Amino acid sequence: MLSFEAKYRQEAMDVPARASFGLLKIWIGRFYLGFWGVVALVFGVLGSGVWFWQVLFVDPNRTNNPLLNFIRGEITPPPPEVGLAITFDGSKGFWWLFVVFCATVTFFAWMMRQIDISRLLKIGYQVPIAFGAVLSSWVTIQIVRPLLLGSWSEGFPLGVIAHLDWLSAFGYRYYNFFYNPFHAIGIALLFGSAFVLSLHGATILSAARKKSEGVTEENVNRFYWDFFGYSVGEIGVHRLAFWAAVMCVLMSNLCFVLSGTVVQDWSGFWNFWDYAPWWSGFAFN
Repeated sequence: MLSFEAKYRQEAMDVPARASFGLLKIWIGRFYLGFWGVVALVFGVLGSGVWFWQVLFVDPNRTNNPLLNFIRGEITPPPPEVGLAITFDGSKGFWWLFVVFCATVTFFAWMMRQIDISRLLKIGYQVPIAFGAVLSSWVTIQIVRPLLLGSWSEGFPLGVIAHLDWLSAFGYRYYNFFYNPFHAIGIALLFGSAFVLSLHGATILSAARKKSEGVTEENVNRFYWDFFGYSVGEIGVHRLAFWAAVMCVLMSNLCFVLSGTVVQDWSGFWNFWDYAPWWSGFAFN
């Protein structure tokens, strides 16, 4: 065990349980679980086990090829006639509800575990915030949107190929998804975050290789001033990439939750633009 690791373990064990949200302080080797880690592990194993069992042994379309079954197997959501009822019929989507419940508890508990670790280490909450953004996407698509539309059938099937097919069909279902502004903003933020981090990484490598020649943070800031006209600084570039990535997921949530609830046709969504008051004097209006 490394010296800093032993110190961290001792400090973690000395913190009162109420301060770490935990009733348990459990380690598996170097891996800290805590109360929330145990919850995540239990529900994660339970949900994953049911999914593998359904896909590999129950799915009527299974073959003798386990790898093929893993790729194309799926657990489908309840049919539309079930609505928002909690069915216990396996043929009517019970196992989908069960796995979604287990997955939601697992993801939430894992986020709480990250908060637990952040408090123990006395660091910021950026990691659980980022994970929480991803969790919000799962909750939006699998729980919030079906609740708004009144049917669990609006959730996506649990499978590798099946969920990709659902995602592809989703865009066509509401006509041209490229007209969805939140889809565009989400993609722009995704690429923007990657762009900012690639610039930051390139800058660090360039400066590190020239450190012996007296290159400092001031040189890096001057580079961005000359190149972009502004420099957000050493810490600021991380904040910029972090919030761009988080907002990417939140914009994607709006992209999905507004489809079918508020907007039925994204290509027709922009018809209001043709009748905006500032076009009234033009001949083509």
